[in-house]
Amino acid sequence: MRSIFSKILAFGLGSALFTAIALSVFLGGLFSDYFTYKYEVAQDKAVKEAKDLTKRYMRGQMTSTGYNRGIQLIDRLEKTHFCILDSSGKLLFVTDPDINGAPTDEMLKHLAGETRRGGKLTRMLKDPDNSSLDILVTSVAIPKATIIGFTLIADIHEPVRNIVHLVWLAALGAFVVSIIPTYLISRYFTSPFTKMNQAALKMGQGDFSARISINRVDEIGRLAQTLDYMAIQLEAIEQTRQEFLANVSHELRTPLTSIRGFAQGILDGTVPAAEQPTYLARIYTEAERLSEIVDDLLTLARLSSGHLQFNWTDIAPAALLSEVVEICGPVATEKNVKLDLSAANSDKTIHADPQRLTQVFVNIIDNAVKFSPQGGVVHIQSGWTPTDFWVKFADEGPGIPAGELPNIFDRFYVGNPSSKQEHAGTGLGLAISKLLVEKHGGTIAVRNRNPHGCEFTINLPINNLSNAI
Repeated sequence: MRSIFSKILAFGLGSALFTAIALSVFLGGLFSDYFTYKYEVAQDKAVKEAKDLTKRYMRGQMTSTGYNRGIQLIDRLEKTHFCILDSSGKLLFVTDPDINGAPTDEMLKHLAGETRRGGKLTRMLKDPDNSSLDILVTSVAIPKATIIGFTLIADIHEPVRNIVHLVWLAALGAFVVSIIPTYLISRYFTSPFTKMNQAALKMGQGDFSARISINRVDEIGRLAQTLDYMAIQLEAIEQTRQEFLANVSHELRTPLTSIRGFAQGILDGTVPAAEQPTYLARIYTEAERLSEIVDDLLTLARLSSGHLQFNWTDIAPAALLSEVVEICGPVATEKNVKLDLSAANSDKTIHADPQRLTQVFVNIIDNAVKFSPQGGVVHIQSGWTPTDFWVKFADEGPGIPAGELPNIFDRFYVGNPSSKQEHAGTGLGLAISKLLVEKHGGTIAVRNRNPHGCEFTINLPINNLSNAI
């Protein structure tokens, strides 16, 4: 299969060759028509001059010698040969009797008869056997004589052929010269694709550090920038994936290690019978932790693929929020954190899935409690606008580093482990919450509070037309 470079080069050279040939043919025809027209005009002028000269001679205003010299002079100057016939068609005078291709006596008599009938005649006479004998004839009739002027077509075409040869040589030279710029242009347009192909092959092999160094502002440059952007995103995703695998492995390994250790202790009798219920309780707790991690992974996968089922109904979000605060109360009390709910009491409803919204609210409150200090307060406010229900969750924790705010809702993102090791997780909770809120047609945002803490804001539309049934 030929490369794009060879195709562009062949197309460019083919176009240049076709243009050169077409232009040469066109100019050749144009020059031929132009010179033929110019000779017709010159011959018509010469015949008129010969006509005036002949009239003067027949009126006796000039001698025979002077007339001959005058006709010969017109012949040389205008390059038109003359035959003068009397009224009976007899040849009286010819300027160049030995010229090859001159009209025969029969042709002269025929032309004289037609000219006398029409007064003037312009015609192209072609020899079927020899095109070099074709002539252009112009004749006029005067009393007692017919003046026939003719020019050999070969004489007309001779300068045309010379010019056409020059045109063809110029076209050939232009084609030869066009080879170099065509090659350079073809290379200019195709070399970026070679770089893109090499970068794409590296990305296909898992090396997302490949970049395309192309400084252009056209479509190819924008494509290269898009590929670079894609490589950056893929590199970030790959890094996040690796971090996620490390985090998930850690999260799964810890409870599994605990379960295995506790179970081993019970099985080999290391754990006294009196303490076995405590160990079994720990095994159950770790199993539940494993179950939560797996559930988060399944929920995220179903959300991403669009296979997660929703039970849409009209609910009162303010009442649902109050229930969620009661659910999260024991966890907050255990850490000595207060949940301060300031909800707008209203029976207004929105179209939503109560189970999924509960999951979102619980996750946000759980995070707020996790990052709140002992004795801190998590402020929960809600209200209505003409189009939305909004709720804000504000904690008194250390806040989120400014550089991490744009990534906080990315799946598997856990921030800088060195600064959050005690709170590190799989990075799925907020990603799931964001997807669930968006499935409800709403938005979720986060900002840092002054002087410390952060605030999550959720807006849910009153009329969720995208998912209404």
